[in-house]
Amino acid sequence: MKKYFLSIFLPINTFAQIVITNGLSHVYQSSPNGQIIGQIKLKNIGKKQEAFTTSKYNIMFVCGSGGFFSDTQNHDRSLNEWLEFDVDEKTLNPKEEYNLTYRINIPDNTTSGTYWGAAMVEPGDPIVSSDRELKVQNRARYAVQIIVDLGSFEAPKLVYRNVTLTKNNLNGRTVKVELENTGFFAVPVKVQLEVYDSKGTKIQVVKAESKRIYPSRCNVFDIDVKNLPPGKYDGVIISDTGKKIFGSNISIKIE
Repeated sequence: MKKYFLSIFLPINTFAQIVITNGLSHVYQSSPNGQIIGQIKLKNIGKKQEAFTTSKYNIMFVCGSGGFFSDTQNHDRSLNEWLEFDVDEKTLNPKEEYNLTYRINIPDNTTSGTYWGAAMVEPGDPIVSSDRELKVQNRARYAVQIIVDLGSFEAPKLVYRNVTLTKNNLNGRTVKVELENTGFFAVPVKVQLEVYDSKGTKIQVVKAESKRIYPSRCNVFDIDVKNLPPGKYDGVIISDTGKKIFGSNISIKIE
């Protein structure tokens, strides 16, 4: 098991010369006993040689505590046992481009639904910074999410697990919406809050960052509400999967 004092996941890497040019999410549609061949496009934008290594991580989600990457923990929807890279490590010359090919071989008895994992690409050597008593080892890494949908897509099923209202550092309120996907397929979700005053007039529409929710997992959406004078307001939360809309109500009190 590799251990780092500080791990950084960046779409644009400020330390490494090697960058990924074709995105950090790869989504496929396939079927049992199928094979998927994909590529991670790499480029050395620096002026010297730099090496990279590849490894497989699982993306773990725990309802109530968010998500994390793990190279030791597993879950029932992981595709990492099916995933193989053409190379485990390679050195790129300055300005060289390279297509890192991976293959996903799906067993023929696999049930329908979404399966996922992360291809970790680690460029360069660790950078060690020293500040008297503290030494921090930084390794820049790219986590490329690989997502495979098997079988016919089913309508998404979302459940509101928890909705809370808290004060934030901007003298406003933050609405935290925790949604659970009780279906078998991952879905991208857009969440927004509509705010109504005591007369029923819509006075604000605030959107959260769009996120994907994996099957039998949760994700949390933060909605910052600001510039509301003291009073009581009604809120309508709208969660849109593109196929179906799920709603919930919340009361907002500003003192």
